[in-house]
Amino acid sequence: MQIVSKHPRDARRVAYRWNVAQPLALALSVALGLASGWAFAHGGLDFAWILFLFGFIWVLLLSTALGLWLSYRAQLARGDWRAGLHIGFASAFPLATVYLAAIALLTAGIPLVDVAIPGGGHALARPDYLRHFPILYSCSLVVSTLSGPLFAAWSPWPRRTGEG
Repeated sequence: MQIVSKHPRDARRVAYRWNVAQPLALALSVALGLASGWAFAHGGLDFAWILFLFGFIWVLLLSTALGLWLSYRAQLARGDWRAGLHIGFASAFPLATVYLAAIALLTAGIPLVDVAIPGGGHALARPDYLRHFPILYSCSLVVSTLSGPLFAAWSPWPRRTGEG
C-alpha cells in the first residue's frame, strides 16, 4: 500500500519520476553514438561525419519526443514552467551526454589529424572534443530550454488548484 500525501509540496510529482521511456531513449542514443563512433574507426570518413551530425539531430528529435511523452504521462499543467523546464532538461541532456560519450569512447584511439578525402577535400579523422562537443551541447541546451516552456504553454491540461 502506498501512502500519498494530499499536500502538493509533500507529494513527489509525476513529472520528476523516472519512467521506462527514459532508459529506452538512452539506449537508442547510445546505439546512435556507437554507430557514429564505429563509422569513424571503420567506415569512410565522409560517411562518418554525416552519420555523426545526423545522428545528433536524431538524438535531438528523440529528446523532444521523450519530452512530449513525459509531459503527456505527467499531464503537465498549462503554465507549469518549472516542471516543463525540468522535463526539457531531463529529456535533452542525458541523451546528448550518452551519445557524445559513446562517440568519444570509440574514437579516443584515433589521432586528431587532417585527412584528405577522395573527393578532393579535407576532414578531421575524428570529432574534436573541445570544439565540436560544446557546440552540440549548446544545441541541446537550446532544444531543452525551448521545448520545456512550450510543453507547458501548449498543455491541454489546466493548472490544478493548490499548485505553486
